[in-house]
Amino acid sequence: MKKILFKITLFLFVILIPFGCQDDLEKYYQNPDGFSKEQADAAGVSVIAGYFTSQLTRGYFLRGDYGMMFHTIRSGSPLIGTGMQPYQATGLTGGAYVLRNVENDWGSNAFNWTVFNLLNTQWMTQVLWAQAEYNNMDEPTELDELFMTLLTALKAYAYQRGTDLYDRVPYFATGSAGGLEGDRAEWLGQEQIYPIIIQELKEIEEYLATVNLTDQQQSIFSRQDVIFNGSILQWRKYLNSLRLRWAITISEMRPDLTQTVLSELTAKPLFDQYNDVAGLADIAIVAPHRLTSELGITRSFRERHWEHRAPAYLLHDVMGVVPNEQSTVVNGQTLYYFDGDNVADGLLNGTVDPRVAYLFSASVNGTYTGLESEWEDGTDPNSYLSKVMRGYYINHPIMTDISVHSITFGSPGHEQTITLNEAAQADLSLREPFLRNAFKLRLANNQDTQGQTGSDRSMISEYNVRPRWNWDIRFPTMHAVEVALLKAEAAVRGLGPVQGSAREYYRQAIEMSSRYWYEQNVNNRYNKSTTPAIPGFFADSRLERDRPS
Repeated sequence: MKKILFKITLFLFVILIPFGCQDDLEKYYQNPDGFSKEQADAAGVSVIAGYFTSQLTRGYFLRGDYGMMFHTIRSGSPLIGTGMQPYQATGLTGGAYVLRNVENDWGSNAFNWTVFNLLNTQWMTQVLWAQAEYNNMDEPTELDELFMTLLTALKAYAYQRGTDLYDRVPYFATGSAGGLEGDRAEWLGQEQIYPIIIQELKEIEEYLATVNLTDQQQSIFSRQDVIFNGSILQWRKYLNSLRLRWAITISEMRPDLTQTVLSELTAKPLFDQYNDVAGLADIAIVAPHRLTSELGITRSFRERHWEHRAPAYLLHDVMGVVPNEQSTVVNGQTLYYFDGDNVADGLLNGTVDPRVAYLFSASVNGTYTGLESEWEDGTDPNSYLSKVMRGYYINHPIMTDISVHSITFGSPGHEQTITLNEAAQADLSLREPFLRNAFKLRLANNQDTQGQTGSDRSMISEYNVRPRWNWDIRFPTMHAVEVALLKAEAAVRGLGPVQGSAREYYRQAIEMSSRYWYEQNVNNRYNKSTTPAIPGFFADSRLERDRPS
């Protein structure tokens, strides 16, 4: 009986607590000043300025974060082949050859649900609270109007992110504080949202062209604007670039609108410099000592080390790398192998994309070879992977000297050794198939890198660690390279007026991309002793070798 009375009393206590706090909760939810007015006054700005800066730092909005990047890499790499997983590229490890559902796995679903939730909570709440404050102002200042206008632009960007994933999303019109003022959201899809947000950004950019801040106003704006450091011109270029992106996105649905936007952008400023990028670097808001191990994007790189392996199609089909193929006859069978590549000469004569030296690191034998996406079942002695692995041993004495029973390869201090089994030790004819499988197994099981990025042991090319572990890199939500490619697409498809040829825009895109990644690599100021530090297990030889000349 005592237990029953105790439970009833506890139940009443629990359910009464919310009612006792209800007034305070409603007051704070409806009146965001209750949280931040004091701090805003102390800083000499309105609360709207605080919401503006807060919005710029929202996770996965204009900056990355560990969780979202982990899921993007986990699901994105299998979908578009940006990174190859050795154990999934060969059947030698015993894995079954089955069709994998990479569109609805743990990474994809968690990623999609999170984006939808972020749109309707973190990405929108800051804007609606600021709008409620703005709507209640008798005489908003010029800065209040500027901050609120830019928040409206960021709201448009948020809706574009949401509608691209889900089509129909709950939409609040500009000027409305949404649920904070009792308004109900209207469910709209891409066909309705895109014309609205394209028009909004047009009006906002035209307003920004008239803004002329005093020195004091500029100082405040620069302090609050953590993306462009108070540059009105950069904001104009960013918004115009977004309009270009959106116009191309809906070109199939609304070719008339696409043509109109392209005409309007003819004389407008757009991202056109290699360092024009909209995004926030992790280090701007995350404590440096937490970046590598806890909250930074680089943690996701480390934990998804499989995806650091280079795809062959990027190296060869995109970057223009051509492996030097040789052949030899072993036991009456012609076998092919890769012995070097054209990178050294190609970087000088222009036949190899210069970005290869910034984006990728050569394998431990100094060549740029990766993994193909086709299933490697081990039956083809002259498959691409067989040629890559054979390059390590085919000219070694182990192939011709019966007294040699092991092969050691790799850079000084990072040597690896493979020893023959008893049968291969006694029979030269068994050595080639044994070594071919042994080398493939070492790669497939990540024994060469020991499961760590940045080692100097990788038997195929990896992504370059130097530019990736650079905490000054901004999360690239929009870059000048994309703008050039969008113009090229518009020219190729005849979508509307663009000044210049597609060929010229492709050239600009490659040049800006090359310079951007070169600068990120060669000017990387972080090392193993800085805070944040490049992880200690990175090979010093890789860090220096991968700094391009």
